[in-house]
Amino acid sequence: MPLVNAKGEEIADAGVAGLRLTPDAKIEDIATQLPGAALIEIEFPKFRDGRGFTLARTLRERHGYKGDLRAVGHFIPDQFAALIACGFTSFLTPPEHTPAQFAAALREHRQPGQLLRRSLGRALEG
Repeated sequence: MPLVNAKGEEIADAGVAGLRLTPDAKIEDIATQLPGAALIEIEFPKFRDGRGFTLARTLRERHGYKGDLRAVGHFIPDQFAALIACGFTSFLTPPEHTPAQFAAALREHRQPGQLLRRSLGRALEG
């Protein structure tokens, strides 16, 4: 599975130690670890699960997290622009999609689909 940056370019994984959050993670439980974490991976168990978007926005906006936020798991190229908008900076692309598909999605679809708009709307309200 290739690792890509927010521009859709493949990058090498530097092997940085960090935290991995599941969609049901409580940020309060890891808040003391945030200042020392260079990387936080957020899992997407299925592409229709938008909780990872909310976690990313919360980490960036409420907790001021400045490190690398990496999306891992099942997300689709159509969600790439929304992932970036929520603060993700790197992505472990799912095996069923190539980095080129994500780069193309970013160029072609500047606006997220309706499902993502609803997910982002809920994230912004919270």
